[in-house]
Amino acid sequence: MNLRKALTYAAPFALATTLGAGNANALFFNSVYEAKDRVVVGDTFNAELAREYQELVNFEWDKMYDWYDAENHAVKANMAAEGKTPLPYVPANWGIESEANLNELEAARVQLLAALDNGGRSNHPALAAEAQAKYDCWVEQQEEGHQPNHIAACKTQFWNSMAALEGAMKPVVKTTITQEIARETVYFDFDESEIEPEAQLKIDAFVAKMRSMDTRDVVIVGHTDTVGSNAYNQSLSERRAEAVTTELIRQGMNVRNLDDVSLIAKGEQDPAVRTGDGVREQLNRRAEIVAVSDVEVEEQVSALNTQ
Repeated sequence: MNLRKALTYAAPFALATTLGAGNANALFFNSVYEAKDRVVVGDTFNAELAREYQELVNFEWDKMYDWYDAENHAVKANMAAEGKTPLPYVPANWGIESEANLNELEAARVQLLAALDNGGRSNHPALAAEAQAKYDCWVEQQEEGHQPNHIAACKTQFWNSMAALEGAMKPVVKTTITQEIARETVYFDFDESEIEPEAQLKIDAFVAKMRSMDTRDVVIVGHTDTVGSNAYNQSLSERRAEAVTTELIRQGMNVRNLDDVSLIAKGEQDPAVRTGDGVREQLNRRAEIVAVSDVEVEEQVSALNTQ
């Protein structure tokens, strides 16, 4: 126990023999009783902070029998409950002997105050209050210095709270990206560009789906297998893409936000199944229907500036 704690405990213990321990405690640690009996409501930073300090009071008073630190925390709990915002403890005001530990706490306090002052209190009151209370727990335990598990627990809880607070405070940037939202593939008979019943069902389902979506563009890509010349297959793939395009437009694919229905003919290039030349392959005789749309996405960028 450091000197100032010893001096603070001396008076209650001296009076305990004449007044009784309970009366002496009530006389010297009245803030504790006030904080323990107080019911705090609301979700503001001060309300959240008051409840956090109440937890520290109860722990130090009821479990650790550390009346001095329970009183310190109780003063802050009462301040916060009454609408006065207490700041985190100043490590230099505490009897922390290790310079390395003191420097670490001072640097952490700078980071904590930056988060609190940059909107943490108003925008994330619960996280901000938790971070401040865990910091003060760390300071208090570091001063005592004889319970490494308690020091480590408070320190870890503080940094976890800070990570959550700073993560919540990262600015959110909205960007618009173009992405595929639907795809369908219809197949054709050998050397044909007419839409068969099975392909028609797929097209009908695709159009029905698109009516409920904000589609920017639809691209139809025609393909063939490797039977025939390159020039012939290029023309055949174009006819297949045109057949699908015509059917989509006939069914009203100019609805909603659709800007364009376009086609691409790839002939026997880019096959679904690679084969040698002159090979009939059903999976290559196809037209792919691809719908794309602009989608707004949110992303948290850049860490909290603590400079």
